Amino acid sequence: MNKRNFKGWLYLLPAMLFLGIFMVYPLIDVFIYSFEEGYNSASQTYYGTGMYNYSYVLHDPYFLQAIRNTFILVVITVPLSTLLALLISVALSSVKALKKLFQTIYFLPYVTSTIAVGMAVGLVFMILFKKTAYSDGLINLVLKLFGQGPVDFIDGPYWAKMLVLCIYTIWIVMPFKVLILTSALASV
Repeated sequence: MNKRNFKGWLYLLPAMLFLGIFMVYPLIDVFIYSFEEGYNSASQTYYGTGMYNYSYVLHDPYFLQAIRNTFILVVITVPLSTLLALLISVALSSVKALKKLFQTIYFLPYVTSTIAVGMAVGLVFMILFKKTAYSDGLINLVLKLFGQGPVDFIDGPYWAKMLVLCIYTIWIVMPFKVLILTSALASV
């Protein structure tokens, strides 16, 4: 190994140690724990090894529902958010006069505090979808204009909850996707 390669590996050493200690070791440790039945973390004891934990999880209806929900969420939100982000990126790139202003306004929530944005988005979604004693929510008011009855999007049917979750996920990932696609379009 020549001096240049050694110097490169030396620069990588802190990052590799960090990843090894805080990512690789815990992954291996949890994988080993997953085979231990009746594991007690306080006393570091267990009463057997085997595949019981995997069998239990794969037969748990809540786990199977979570897998189903995740699959639906990914199949709907990934293509839809990518398409919308591409359309917004093309629109932002085509408006030359106000391009910088629109980009700043659009990306402002992305660079602000995650907690503040999360709370603001939560409040917006509550106003839009939450059915209360005083209001049916803004979306239900729009549905009422078209002759549809109010839908309880938060505590109501499964499809309504998944719709809100899909809209929320698309809303949250849009700034990052638009940022990436706008940068890509600028380099074309």
